[in-house]
Amino acid sequence: MRPSRQLDTVLFLQKPELLRAHSEVVSRAITDAFPGTRVVACGAAREVPSGACFDAVIAPTLPWLPEALARLGRYDWVHFLSAGVEKIWDMPFRKDDVLLTKSSGIHGVAMAEFALGAMLYFAKSFDRFVEQARQGVWQRTWLDELAGRTVVILGMGHIGSEVARCATNFGMNVIGVQRTSRDEADSATLVPVQRLGEVLPGANYLVVCLPLTPETKNLVSENVLRRLPRGATLVDISRGGVVSESAVLHLLKSGHLRGAALDVFEQEPLPAESGLWRHPKVLLTPHVSGTNPHYMERAMDVFIANARCVTAGDAPLTPVDTERRY
Repeated sequence: MRPSRQLDTVLFLQKPELLRAHSEVVSRAITDAFPGTRVVACGAAREVPSGACFDAVIAPTLPWLPEALARLGRYDWVHFLSAGVEKIWDMPFRKDDVLLTKSSGIHGVAMAEFALGAMLYFAKSFDRFVEQARQGVWQRTWLDELAGRTVVILGMGHIGSEVARCATNFGMNVIGVQRTSRDEADSATLVPVQRLGEVLPGANYLVVCLPLTPETKNLVSENVLRRLPRGATLVDISRGGVVSESAVLHLLKSGHLRGAALDVFEQEPLPAESGLWRHPKVLLTPHVSGTNPHYMERAMDVFIANARCVTAGDAPLTPVDTERRY
């Protein structure tokens, strides 16, 4: 058994415009689960009490997080309000001797709904009909169905598994690609990432939901996308940098891709000069696929579940893997 940890003091950091609403959720969740725990909320690094000691820090991957942590006399645990933590590796704060956890599992429903909506957007030619409506054009066309089509899901964590479940309910054939092979899942045929090239030629849709790590950076290259059959659709709900944007633009221009739904980008906000803006075959959204009205409540459920483990001397449920960097 690991040594148990105390949870007497918690520091909550958040963007100032969100601090008031979110701090109420955080304080209520923590004090309900751990009566007597003191919660301090700050919306800027300068507000963090200098030299103070906290048992846990709860925060998004804020650009001023290192400055805030540097003001503390002690902190033992940092819990991130996101599942993706790729930004922290370039941030100058202690990682090796501090417990790091993340909010894995809170995005599954929202992002799966987004992925299904994106596939329906292109299957039902909503892109075409929106443009026709703007131009006042009445032109009918035959529409596609998701039922019977094949979707390859690259990344079968919490999000990919939920996408697989929803796609199965739509009658789709689902192939899940992951680091290591397992037996058949309830909602997908699972294959290792080494077989990605084998399954792409049969895919009508490719949904990418991988974390950004040294292993996955630029993984979805032009060579990978070219293995898709002509007319396939890409849905990217991973992290910016996993999918090559230049490759997507090139294959859209050539007609190899029917369309692309893109929620994440190599640079965010997306630069004004990007060719993805106003592209007729692109459904472009500003990194919102994981947002939902229950985000903070779900993130705090994950924190509380981790806190119950670590205060009992057990391993956390959603640790950050400092070797794999996610």
